[in-house]
Amino acid sequence: MKALIVDDSMVTRNIIQKFIKSMGYDALEAGNGKLALELLEKQAHEVELILLDWNMPVLNGYETLKCVRGNKAYEHICIIMISTESEDDMIDKAVVAGASGYLAKPFSEEDFIKTISATLDKFRSGKS
Repeated sequence: MKALIVDDSMVTRNIIQKFIKSMGYDALEAGNGKLALELLEKQAHEVELILLDWNMPVLNGYETLKCVRGNKAYEHICIIMISTESEDDMIDKAVVAGASGYLAKPFSEEDFIKTISATLDKFRSGKS
């Protein structure tokens, strides 16, 4: 399966790609939400997970989250926000909009894998 990494920082995308590949995923990348939506139009059936930054140009992560969750064709995709925006109200806002989980930057590889695995397990079991 594939994970879509959406972040305007190439450095962050490279780090996440390394971690996600260690979990057995192939990675797709987009530098903003608009590009992510374009990728999803073509490859949504292959994408199981979206790792989505909040602060990006063109279309930010929150707007992208709302677009993805507004499309029934994408309901099989687990979305985890990964952002420096770690205040409780921001996390709550993302969860209400349909995020399955939230991971604050910076993070270690151990924290990343633990959070992603637990969130995917919860999403797959229908509790998300």
